[in-house]
Amino acid sequence: MGHRDHRRASWRTLSSLLVAIAILSAGPAAWPGASGDTLTFAADMAKRGNWREALYRWERIARDKPGNSRILNNLAVAHEALGEPEIAYDYYARAVELSPGDKRIESNQLRFERFWSRISELNDDGEVEERSAEHTAQPAADPGKGKGKVSRVTVELPVPPRLDTTGFRTVLVAKFLADQTELVDVPNEMVRFMRSKLRKDPDLELLSVVPAPEVPEQTLEDLVKNGEFWKYLGREYGADLIVSGMVKYDQKDHSGFEDVDRVDPTTGQKVRESEFVEQEQFTYTVDLIFMGGASGDPVYQDRMQRSSVYRGNNNDPVTAFHDLSDSLAADVMAIVEPRTREVDRFIFKK
Repeated sequence: MGHRDHRRASWRTLSSLLVAIAILSAGPAAWPGASGDTLTFAADMAKRGNWREALYRWERIARDKPGNSRILNNLAVAHEALGEPEIAYDYYARAVELSPGDKRIESNQLRFERFWSRISELNDDGEVEERSAEHTAQPAADPGKGKGKVSRVTVELPVPPRLDTTGFRTVLVAKFLADQTELVDVPNEMVRFMRSKLRKDPDLELLSVVPAPEVPEQTLEDLVKNGEFWKYLGREYGADLIVSGMVKYDQKDHSGFEDVDRVDPTTGQKVRESEFVEQEQFTYTVDLIFMGGASGDPVYQDRMQRSSVYRGNNNDPVTAFHDLSDSLAADVMAIVEPRTREVDRFIFKK
């Protein structure tokens, strides 16, 4: 075969491949099957997390069946999963209106409204109620009777950060107020902890100021109101955002009698006895404040607390401090970084 013939054959092969790809990429109209097949396929895509593909299929069906509540429900779930709650709200409302009493659609709408209302409250006033928002409205274990076969899917919903850092480029960690204790160097340990967490935020430049700037010995309330001080720090170090607060860390005896199960060496039977157990409790409380470097005003406040009990009476307070600090890491990062929350929703396959 000559060079020209070989090139023609190559072009024919390429053309065949392009045609095959076009056929495989065609929408539902090119499929041999009814919309039920498309629904099953779309539901499978949704369960795999391919929500854009599922949305495309459901939108095609909705053009032919604009008043189908099951399709409207599926569209709502897809838009919710894609971070478009405003669109999802309208679809849920229409679906419920068209099929009043369908427990599956109503469950989705109820959980949707509770989840996103908590997120809205969070953005408005900085409350942290959304941590348990999705658990307040569990879906029915039995989706109930009604037309259409359903499938329960896991949806990863975007949760915005508690603090909108838009407009803030640099962040400075100042010293923390703390009660005097010989257990741990609490102020400096807290500074190191906050720096290690904020350094992970790609949208904020952490200012490496060593040692961390001291803060006035005031009550937390007065410290928050001391706008001139925060503006001074902002000018002095070029900080758009300043993090500080108050930390309390204490240790106390938590010994007492506990019921323990033992095996009787004579009878081999398990018996319950009460014995005195030596234990220590460490409690860690931090009041975080995020201050605007230009305005001197608070932009976010939160209180976090952790407590843990350790066996024995000679536990290392430094180790306990770091254990409790690490347990706060996710909550601290949630202030400045978006997250996702896994929730359950019902979609229709038939």
